[in-house]
Amino acid sequence: MLDDPARVAEFHDALWAVLWNRRYDDVDEPVWLPESSYWGILAFASALDAETTLCALDTGEALVVFRCTGDVAPVGSRVRVLPSARDRWRLADATAMGLGVELRFDDQSPVEDVAWIATLREALERLRDALESRRDRVAARRAQLGALNEPPSLEEIWRDEMSAITGRVTLATEYTPEEHASLARARAKGARSADEEERRVVDARKKRFAERGNEEVARFREERWPAIRERGAAAIKKYADYRTEVVRLEDTLQRLRGLGTRANNCATAIDRIERAGFHVRGLAVDAARLDDPEYAEELLRSVELLHAAIPQRAQITTTSFSAYRAPTAGPSVTPPRL
Repeated sequence: MLDDPARVAEFHDALWAVLWNRRYDDVDEPVWLPESSYWGILAFASALDAETTLCALDTGEALVVFRCTGDVAPVGSRVRVLPSARDRWRLADATAMGLGVELRFDDQSPVEDVAWIATLREALERLRDALESRRDRVAARRAQLGALNEPPSLEEIWRDEMSAITGRVTLATEYTPEEHASLARARAKGARSADEEERRVVDARKKRFAERGNEEVARFREERWPAIRERGAAAIKKYADYRTEVVRLEDTLQRLRGLGTRANNCATAIDRIERAGFHVRGLAVDAARLDDPEYAEELLRSVELLHAAIPQRAQITTTSFSAYRAPTAGPSVTPPRL
């Protein structure tokens, strides 16, 4: 990758430091194919030239070194490495840490500044208290709203009123005693007379029903329907507002429960992160913004990524990094293991 011996030695030492931190014996090279894809923690990134960056990805099984083009995520990010130009790669789907966290896996100096651990612990405790308090307030408001049945639509109300009017008009326009007597006399005279009389009586009744029904509907539409429609629309709006708030509260409760579970898990993970002895620089937590959902998400994501960055391989039991490191710019060696 490089012809400059000084820069070769610099990158060689940096990669050996990363190997020590990530518990690997040596780096691996990726297999470049158009469909290749690698997932893992970005453990190292440094510019080779103006367009190319040397990146080391901890996949959980190997430390793979890539020549990447384009934008590079911060060290410690969870990334996907995809093929770019021939023998070149690019980073995609990066989940980056926030809070200004800068991890250095190539730094082998003793870890002296651990104040950032206390800062993260305090921020998580405050976040957990804030989440619990807000969850209680949201749950109390949800209980206060109770349950509300969905009111009928205006169309359903109109159909019910028309049905009631039809029933009343039907009873009011039944056959009169005179019509029943006329039908009885016609039936006594024979089928032909009965049919003619029945048609006449039925037509007369239909005419009465239509006229009375039209009058009732017109009267209802003019006198009663505006008030009924206004009450129905108000009930529908009240239910829509109720449903909107209930859905919002339920979504908020679900999100707060999820954040609370993650915050509890992160509080437990802090102990493992502290034992990992990371070199962390540039941590900045703004306690005043912990009520902001986006900032709370950033805090939790950063702790989760720090926890994910803890090497999963067995602990090294060599006495020192110098016993592990290969000679500068020299051949790779298998480090001593006990």
